[in-house]
Amino acid sequence: MKRTGNKGFTTIVLLLVIAGLGYYTYLSNHANSSRDIPKDTEVEQLLTYDFENDYPKTVRETVKLHCRYLKCAYNAGFTEDELSTANRQIRKLFDQELLEFNSEEAQLQDMKEDIKLYDEKKQKFTSYSLGEASQVVYNTENGKDYAKIKATIVLRVDAVNMSVDREYILRKDEDGRWKILGWESVTNKAAENEGDAE
Repeated sequence: MKRTGNKGFTTIVLLLVIAGLGYYTYLSNHANSSRDIPKDTEVEQLLTYDFENDYPKTVRETVKLHCRYLKCAYNAGFTEDELSTANRQIRKLFDQELLEFNSEEAQLQDMKEDIKLYDEKKQKFTSYSLGEASQVVYNTENGKDYAKIKATIVLRVDAVNMSVDREYILRKDEDGRWKILGWESVTNKAAENEGDAE
């Protein structure tokens, strides 16, 4: 009977050790799998961006989001179908006046042509930078709030980087959201002066 008792005790200990190892393995795998879950890619984040609940709060954030879309689009980050979705998303950043001036189909076609031109010229949208919040210029006209901010876009052409400055004009809508009214290329005065000095 002593032998039977020892076998029973050994079996119970063995089962407890196996259960413990099994539980440890489960916890270890669960922790690793939650760590291994990749964060959304930039493309996924942009295509599913929730403008209704997470519209950019400032002029700077609005323009930054627009630049993120452009960088992805011009670097072939979107498939053909995704580009259409991205175009609809980009339009949510635009002022109503700009939307009326620029139909969805025309905007998409223009973007496709620009992307093709970038490819032909072997240009790559490498980065962008925005003026600081303190550099945003605000004014009010006819009871409407406007803002201007400069963005610098860096393009790589072959192995050479070149920068393009854009001035964005935004207008606050009735919900207090800054919407892009338009943008234009501006001359970098510092670069102009350097050029004159040479």
